[in-house]
Amino acid sequence: MNKKISRILISAFSSSSGKTTFTMGLLRLLQKKGIKVSSYKCGPDYIDTMFHTKALGIPSRNIDLFLSDENTVKNILADTENLAVIEGVMGFYDGIAFTDSASASHISSVTDTPCLLIVDVKGKSATLKALISGMLHYRKNNIKGIILNRISKASYPVYKNMIEAELPVKVFGYMPELENCTLKSRHLGLITAEEMADINSIIDKVAEELEKSIDIENILLAAENTSDVEYEPKDISLIGRCRIGIAYDKAFCFHYADNIKVLEKMGAEIIYFSPLEDTALPANLDGLIFYGGYPELYLEKLNANKSFIESLKKVYDNKIPLIAECGGFMYISQSIDNIEMASLIKGRCMMTDKLQNFGYVELTSHKDSMLLKKGESIPAHEFHYSIIDEPYCDCIMRKPKSLKSWQGVYLSDHVYAGYPHLYFLSNLKLAERFIIKAIHYNRAVE
Repeated sequence: MNKKISRILISAFSSSSGKTTFTMGLLRLLQKKGIKVSSYKCGPDYIDTMFHTKALGIPSRNIDLFLSDENTVKNILADTENLAVIEGVMGFYDGIAFTDSASASHISSVTDTPCLLIVDVKGKSATLKALISGMLHYRKNNIKGIILNRISKASYPVYKNMIEAELPVKVFGYMPELENCTLKSRHLGLITAEEMADINSIIDKVAEELEKSIDIENILLAAENTSDVEYEPKDISLIGRCRIGIAYDKAFCFHYADNIKVLEKMGAEIIYFSPLEDTALPANLDGLIFYGGYPELYLEKLNANKSFIESLKKVYDNKIPLIAECGGFMYISQSIDNIEMASLIKGRCMMTDKLQNFGYVELTSHKDSMLLKKGESIPAHEFHYSIIDEPYCDCIMRKPKSLKSWQGVYLSDHVYAGYPHLYFLSNLKLAERFIIKAIHYNRAVE
């Protein structure tokens, strides 16, 4: 099947080059101009999609060539009638194990999406030409334009003329340093959009500046001058009706929009709840998901919500189907930094000052369980600073293109709990098994 989709990818030389700031400003600017836009993030990042969502008011989606195949990525892009704006991951060619596999460049190539390269000008003059030339000539690519970052209005014409005089690329504008518009970071990445009270004013300020400083007409022309997306439709069938509760608040906010979409297409009604604010779980749930986030920032409040924990223990003892990833896994353990948590499973978590496991993994199950069959392998992703003292070993995680591996994850007939984040579009059987288990869950004795 073929579909015409206007699309543009925003990339850079590296992380912290201004991709997210530029992307959220561009999204808001296009929306204000009456252009219908959908947003996407290359790779497994949760936080940047929150900024996209805040800019547009509609969920942003991840596209990832490790967690899913090429056809799935094309299906996600084809699931829109809007202009697709895609934010890259890290630097343009940065992929798995010092290759460009699953990089922004890889996604740009597979989907034939033109790319705008954000170039940080600060502290550079003629060397900038060498850097841009290297990006353009390293290998075949879809780089169609340059956006200069951290440059003044007065300096912009000089740099634009210098670049265009010697290199086969156009400069489509610039983004000056904007006071009070910096996105701050913490141990897992940027501070989340929900934690920034002034985020909408920041997005508006960036959008207003971009309206004056970028060539929006030529950017849109580049986005429109694309081939059709060719894909095989990927149908997700209705399995049956059930009610799935998902923890969602400042402590538990890392989730993939497509995981939610898959569950809904299979028949789930999604009920959101807050372990921080709610005194009890919503009634009549058939399954529970605790995704990742920042429970370590809210330990006292999570600990103090005893009535919620009691309601959670009640359904857990009744063997409600449960998925708990990373921060959710930490929450259902006995404690985090010696502050008691829900204590559904054994193990005490402690925060450390460095990343413990970071990046893509191939996860292989050692046993049959609710989500996985013995010997079954799926792609997943880990990103955490904490450790747990319980030696769970129901799965082995292997780094791609590496000899590194480690044991972890707790599996049972109604539980998946561990640090690896799962992506249902990598293997729809995971979601199917969870939905079937939820449909057959007997909540009558609660």
